[in-house]
Amino acid sequence: MKIAVEGCCHGELDNIYETISYLEKKEGVKVDLLLCCGDFQAVRNEGDMKCMAVPAKYRTMQTFYKYYSGEKKAPVLTIFIGGNHEASNHLQELAYGGWVAPNIYYLGEHQQLV
Repeated sequence: MKIAVEGCCHGELDNIYETISYLEKKEGVKVDLLLCCGDFQAVRNEGDMKCMAVPAKYRTMQTFYKYYSGEKKAPVLTIFIGGNHEASNHLQELAYGGWVAPNIYYLGEHQQLV
């Protein structure tokens, strides 16, 4: 099993998945799982942006909303933990974890997957 690990995502899913695709082609491997280790920023809409604890200049939609709406699907199973720059209203709805979009799973406040 090949696992990719990403630090702070900051909602840049398109860039992350493009990089994984590039590396898969370059190295001749297939990534089975992406672990995002904080600041995922699962921002679905303008309301979520208002709940993010970041300076106003960093409040942007980025690309997660495309995966949430179904416009795009994560090409690799993605599991993430929250960080200090999150849309807290969204993740509080999933205190025990859950799917935030097809193929994207939030571990929840307790950050356990059994």
